[in-house]
Amino acid sequence: MRVLANFKVILATAAMLAIGATAIAQELQGLQAQSGPRLDFPAGLATDGRAIYVANSRNNTVEAIDAATRSLRIVAGKLFQEGSNDGVGEAARFNSPDGMTINGQNLYLCDTNNSDIRQITISGTVTTVAGTANISGTEDGTGGSAHFNLPTQITTDGTSLYVADSGNSAIRRITLADFKVKTIGGQPGTSGKTEGGPGKSLFSGPRGVAVDKKAIYVADTGNDVIRKIDINTLETSTIAGTGEEGDKDGPALQAQFNNPGAICTDGTFLYILDADNHSIRKMDLNANTVTKLTLVNGHIGSGCALTSDGKQLYFSDTTENAVEVVDTTSGNFTTLYPPGQ
Repeated sequence: MRVLANFKVILATAAMLAIGATAIAQELQGLQAQSGPRLDFPAGLATDGRAIYVANSRNNTVEAIDAATRSLRIVAGKLFQEGSNDGVGEAARFNSPDGMTINGQNLYLCDTNNSDIRQITISGTVTTVAGTANISGTEDGTGGSAHFNLPTQITTDGTSLYVADSGNSAIRRITLADFKVKTIGGQPGTSGKTEGGPGKSLFSGPRGVAVDKKAIYVADTGNDVIRKIDINTLETSTIAGTGEEGDKDGPALQAQFNNPGAICTDGTFLYILDADNHSIRKMDLNANTVTKLTLVNGHIGSGCALTSDGKQLYFSDTTENAVEVVDTTSGNFTTLYPPGQ
């Protein structure tokens, strides 16, 4: 009986080893299937037509997806290494990078947890152009004398950068000629919902910003509305949303949003990543109406970028760790990266 019992133990041990070996083999196969560069919580996006640049937030890198081959490469930063160093390529460091925009050969990035703004040439040279790493604040000024508090999205009209300075509940303008920072909307450090000029307006944790020739558009996230700042007078007004959390299309001021995040515009339409409604909303800026462009299964809200013709919109899907591309007319979307997903 003892021999039989020992034999059963041996069989059970062998079975467990076999199961373990199978599990290890499956895990190795999974790792092999996922080999190569991957995205982990993709955030801000920008495109020059040849590449789609991605703030790979949890990996603390800025990466580029080739539009033709759909291959992914690191432009700057080193995987899993956070910091604030300027430098070239993997010598540079970031800390939860988010919103991004492009002007000519330069990318501009909200390095969110460093509370500063970085410039990255498309060849990978990184410099800090506004704010000081790890020092948050509300001060206007030039370059490092200005301070931000968890900036999340950034856009440009070619002359200035506009920043959703979320932690300060403010909108900041940075002139590209001298990197001078000026608050143009909100009272840094004070949240609320008030219209008016730059000395009066109030926002609540804005997380999206876009610009055209007429206005700076703001996803005023904490207020669940869309605001605009007149580019000449700097007067702030609400253009969409009731201020009540909801999911309603129709005339813009009767529409409802739920945690709207990143936005982008071609001057005719404003696209809104309505994060907690899991949808991309499309606002006609002439007709002042809001409709749903598409529904998305995953979590969105941190990154969007339009092609130059306005026909395609790239957006970050943080649930799938993917970058998707949607047809702005039909609402149909496919995965850009990872390919085949």
